[in-house]
Amino acid sequence: MSERPLIKQYGSIVNGNMSGNIVGLPSIILRIPMFSYAFTWSGTSPVGTVSIQVSNDYAENAVGGVLNAGIWNTIPVVYNGSSVTAVPLSGNTGNGFIDVDSLGGYAVRPIYTFTSGTGTLQALLEAKVT
Repeated sequence: MSERPLIKQYGSIVNGNMSGNIVGLPSIILRIPMFSYAFTWSGTSPVGTVSIQVSNDYAENAVGGVLNAGIWNTIPVVYNGSSVTAVPLSGNTGNGFIDVDSLGGYAVRPIYTFTSGTGTLQALLEAKVT
């Protein structure tokens, strides 16, 4: 029986400080075209945006150390029926979800771009094949 590749859910951003920009941990999604990020936050009026970036030249060694930081590009995602490169985030508490399918990139990561306020951000990744 063949095995379906997947990445079990894990925190790409854990207790991220929303008083500045946050770059999430990269995930190698080799042979995994579908992934999603679930975001949750709480704080004092945090305002900013979340985006998803992809890299084809990011590389890690056998123990997870970075061999090549890579060139990262922001990809469009669907938000309220429109294609956007950044999804707004605001409110003292909240949650959001970004679902990406049919991506041929090698590695992905979420980023948070700070505008104002303070808070704590979580981003959970889940990835699988169809």
